[in-house]
Amino acid sequence: MLDYPAALALTLAPTFDWGEETVPLATATGRVLRQTVTADRDQPPFDRVAMDGVAIAYAAYAAGQRRFPVSHMAPAGTAPRPLAATDQCVEVMTGAPLPPGTTTVIRYEDVRQDGEAFVLPDGIADATSIHRRGTDARAGDRMLDDRRVIGPAEMAVLATYGVAEVTVSRWPRVAIASTGDEVVSVDRDPLPHQIRSSNVHQLAALFRAVGIEPTLGHLGDDPAGGRADLVELVRDHDVVLLSGGVSKGKLDHVPDWLAAAGIEKLFHRVAQRPGKPLWVGRDAATMVFALPGNPASSLVGAVAYVGAWLRKQLGISRPDRSVRLLEAVDFPPELTLFRSVRLDQTTEGEGARPVSNNGSGDLVNLAASDGFLVLPADRANFLPGHYFPYLPLRFF
Repeated sequence: MLDYPAALALTLAPTFDWGEETVPLATATGRVLRQTVTADRDQPPFDRVAMDGVAIAYAAYAAGQRRFPVSHMAPAGTAPRPLAATDQCVEVMTGAPLPPGTTTVIRYEDVRQDGEAFVLPDGIADATSIHRRGTDARAGDRMLDDRRVIGPAEMAVLATYGVAEVTVSRWPRVAIASTGDEVVSVDRDPLPHQIRSSNVHQLAALFRAVGIEPTLGHLGDDPAGGRADLVELVRDHDVVLLSGGVSKGKLDHVPDWLAAAGIEKLFHRVAQRPGKPLWVGRDAATMVFALPGNPASSLVGAVAYVGAWLRKQLGISRPDRSVRLLEAVDFPPELTLFRSVRLDQTTEGEGARPVSNNGSGDLVNLAASDGFLVLPADRANFLPGHYFPYLPLRFF
């Protein structure tokens, strides 16, 4: 049986490329950028007024003048008009080009209006409240590299430099299917011996959070029907996640079905808790993750393996994160423990507090968790104050 690092390495080895597509800027949030973006103009493109107030030629102020009649007003979005005379001022609005002939801006809060003029106090400095042309970027500068997730800041840069159509990674076609005759859809009243299908929705939420809409399905226990449905899922999708049917029960048909579908097994079973029966494989076009059916096991498999694999395929890097354990954990088995935790802020900073649960089938207490602390298999006692790798409940 593989340990967690070895299983993760095998998971990350296969490489798939789903290509690129071009989407309108308005729909690019959350997508993975596949182009470099360069500045098509200086930023700011002109000497920009940074405060509402008045602009003057500082030489007149330095010569002792304190009362400046208003020449005109300069709103943002209008072509700049020169200062009419050095003993006058221009009322300027934030974002307007600095009027030619003026050298400094004094905000309204620091001046006093006197009829059609403004009176300035002593102590004014030259060249203040001006956002100089090209101080953020020069035309031709590289602004964004590819293989980064497009968030609010990236959207602003794309819009600023006129990228109305954005080249992004094409999302994979994802299918998620539950297994077993005991599982019924959420819109049905289950019989006493049945449960509603929750794992597919749990797993789908991880994909939807990054903008991927998966296909949801179900495989019953009938060997012929289940195998045929699985073959169809593999044929029509780039990634297939299955929940349940991978342990050693007589009705755990998934490994046999996958073999019959021509999926090469990379590994089956990992020395970890929860999620030991995890099965991962592939064919030429599709990656398959057959996750255990217990909710916590299924979620661990997704965030620890599927998420890492998806980031690798998309070229996304996510910094490793370690969090300080707040309470002692004892775990004698020689297994990697994915301990569900919630993040708490303490006087010493952020920490991870274990969440009580009733085993890997306890989906209720998962709702109180922020993620999993990865406790290595080489020890049995984990003390407060020590840092361990942390996996949040998201892909990226």
